Amino acid sequence: MHTFVDASENGFAAAVYLRYKEGNSIECTLVCAKTRVAPLKFLSIPRSELQAAVLGVRLANTVQRALTVKVHQRFFYTDAKDVYCWLNSDHRRYSQFVAVRVSEILESTETHEWFWIPSNANVADEGTKWKDIPKLNPTGRWYRSLEFLWKPQQDWPLASRNIGTTDEELRSHLLVHTAVLPSVIPIEKFSCWKKLLRCTGMVLRYVNNLRRKMGNEPILSGPLTRNELVQAESYLHRIAQGDYYADEIAVLMLNREMRSQERSIPKSSSVYRLCPFLDENNVLRVRGRTSACKLIDQDAANPIILPRDHHITILIVRNHHQRFHHQNHEITVNELRQRFSIARLKAVYKKVRADCQQCKIDCAAPRAPAMADLPATRLAAYCRPFTYIGVDYFGPFTVSIGRRTEKRWGVLATCLTTRAIHLQIAHTLSTDSCIVALRNIMARRGVPAVIWSDRGTNFQGTDKELQSVLRNIDQDRLMAEFISTYTEWRFNPPASPHMGGAWERLIRTVKQNLSKIASSRVTTVEVLENALAEVENIVNSRPLTNIPIDDDNSPVLTPNHFLIGSSNGLKPWVPFDDSPMGLRSNWKLSQAMANSFWRQWLRDYLPTITPNGSLTRSLLK
Repeated sequence: MHTFVDASENGFAAAVYLRYKEGNSIECTLVCAKTRVAPLKFLSIPRSELQAAVLGVRLANTVQRALTVKVHQRFFYTDAKDVYCWLNSDHRRYSQFVAVRVSEILESTETHEWFWIPSNANVADEGTKWKDIPKLNPTGRWYRSLEFLWKPQQDWPLASRNIGTTDEELRSHLLVHTAVLPSVIPIEKFSCWKKLLRCTGMVLRYVNNLRRKMGNEPILSGPLTRNELVQAESYLHRIAQGDYYADEIAVLMLNREMRSQERSIPKSSSVYRLCPFLDENNVLRVRGRTSACKLIDQDAANPIILPRDHHITILIVRNHHQRFHHQNHEITVNELRQRFSIARLKAVYKKVRADCQQCKIDCAAPRAPAMADLPATRLAAYCRPFTYIGVDYFGPFTVSIGRRTEKRWGVLATCLTTRAIHLQIAHTLSTDSCIVALRNIMARRGVPAVIWSDRGTNFQGTDKELQSVLRNIDQDRLMAEFISTYTEWRFNPPASPHMGGAWERLIRTVKQNLSKIASSRVTTVEVLENALAEVENIVNSRPLTNIPIDDDNSPVLTPNHFLIGSSNGLKPWVPFDDSPMGLRSNWKLSQAMANSFWRQWLRDYLPTITPNGSLTRSLLK
């Protein structure tokens, strides 16, 4: 099968011929031909010739699929040298129009199937150039094809395939570069910048010594000099930049060779806004505006550009991190910025710190143990307030009695379930005074079932005198006084103040409120008693749960709800009926209010101190 293609300003044409040979008999005839009118939009002649080649390939494939005989060999002819060069070169070097059509041609044909012939020998000219009336008689070449097809194949005057190259439709900004990395220096295997720098310096010295040996010059030996280390450092900088900014470096080098600025770095480049340039060592730097100042170092005026993900950049940042002893992080980042321009430097430095083994060891901390379950006294629902209490002392406070001053102490008793508190004054730190204070608490709040406290020698007082005098309290007498069939006294273990955190935190709250209420450090006993009563009411009005966000008007559960029915002490007015039915209805109303408070406590407070709601659901039932 022989296919001829041609194009002109008027249209495209393709003609397909079949050549049959049996013995010495040769037959050749036209099988199919196709022409197309040139598009209204102007096309150059080389592009039109390429369009004709595409038309010929499509027509040949259609004919071959329709034949019932086998085609043993195919030939394609064109009289356009540009088309022939495009088919025999890398089509990616040319414009998109050419590359797409050449790619389609090469999908169906091979380059050795294409040949160039002179224009006067191209049969397809009959369909594109009508200078004269075409000869369409059966003996003309349009039907019989060219004369050399009637001869043996060795007599065909086919042109040589080495026609050359063409610059037609060549991409104007195509850059071809080859990055050659040193195979003798495996950079990825180094974890220390100083070792990599000295190893590179020794390799470069070896290369320089070979050149010196060829020129009969003395070779270098001994420790590396400063100039050699600077050359090795510049070499490593070029390696890192060549892996990420090869196109930008090629543009800048071409502009320097051409001594012009015709080609510019594409705007899509990550270093476009940095106005990069190449220094005398071909290292990519940022063009600053302070280069004329002789007092500023070149690295500070024109920092070196480094890619943030390269291994060399990681080694440089790690070296500065170790140089400042794994501390002074802001100083380290500032020192790096004085010489290098690294994108997202803080993120790179953070990654280096995260991978530093020394920093991991220094920042290692033991895992905090899991908190134990809350004691049963903290979860005693449907018990009256102050059934389980915790007791502690705080103070002292200086009070004036007549013309003299004395010290008084505060006694805090907190309900471990409802978190309500009761404040009482202790006149001394003796055992008798402690007994009186506890009896006053029981008289007002009821006899507790269990009393918790620290041991006398470990009361958390803020004054040294409190700690020394509390040793005089007779714990045996206290236990003999208060332990009965109704009450049990339990002491926390020694050196475990965290076990009394339930009342220690409340003592702090009480002291903060007293510091704002008390007008002076020396007050009377009456003023101190009033201040403690007000602080007690304030602390008992604190919310036990979070304030609801969806409904600000809904009340929040407080300890005062369990003690006096409301958070601020105000009693809701209910019409009282002294009839038997009225008394019964008032009693039911009070029981319903108390029941609603307990249910609110279970819903709001208990889930905050229990991991799951199983206990809450069972109690609500």
